[in-house]
Amino acid sequence: MSPIQELGRARLKLRLPAWRVRFDRASSPSFLEVCEAYELAWIGLDYWMRSQTPNSPAMVADYRDLIASLELDAKLFASQDIDAT
Repeated sequence: MSPIQELGRARLKLRLPAWRVRFDRASSPSFLEVCEAYELAWIGLDYWMRSQTPNSPAMVADYRDLIASLELDAKLFASQDIDAT
């Protein structure tokens, strides 16, 4: 697992504490890709939240939507990993 995937998994566990055990057990490539995308999305959100450009509110909204979608994907892949064992 790459460092960015580890950060994404840790952030998921903080944001969704009821899923911590499932996220700890999940290890499929698909789940780890979601972890990476999740961390990168948070980095993007942080950037746009600090930005003073006119389109930053729209970008913040887009990144919040992306993060919510990735949280659903993480739950789906974590559940599939556990069901497969």
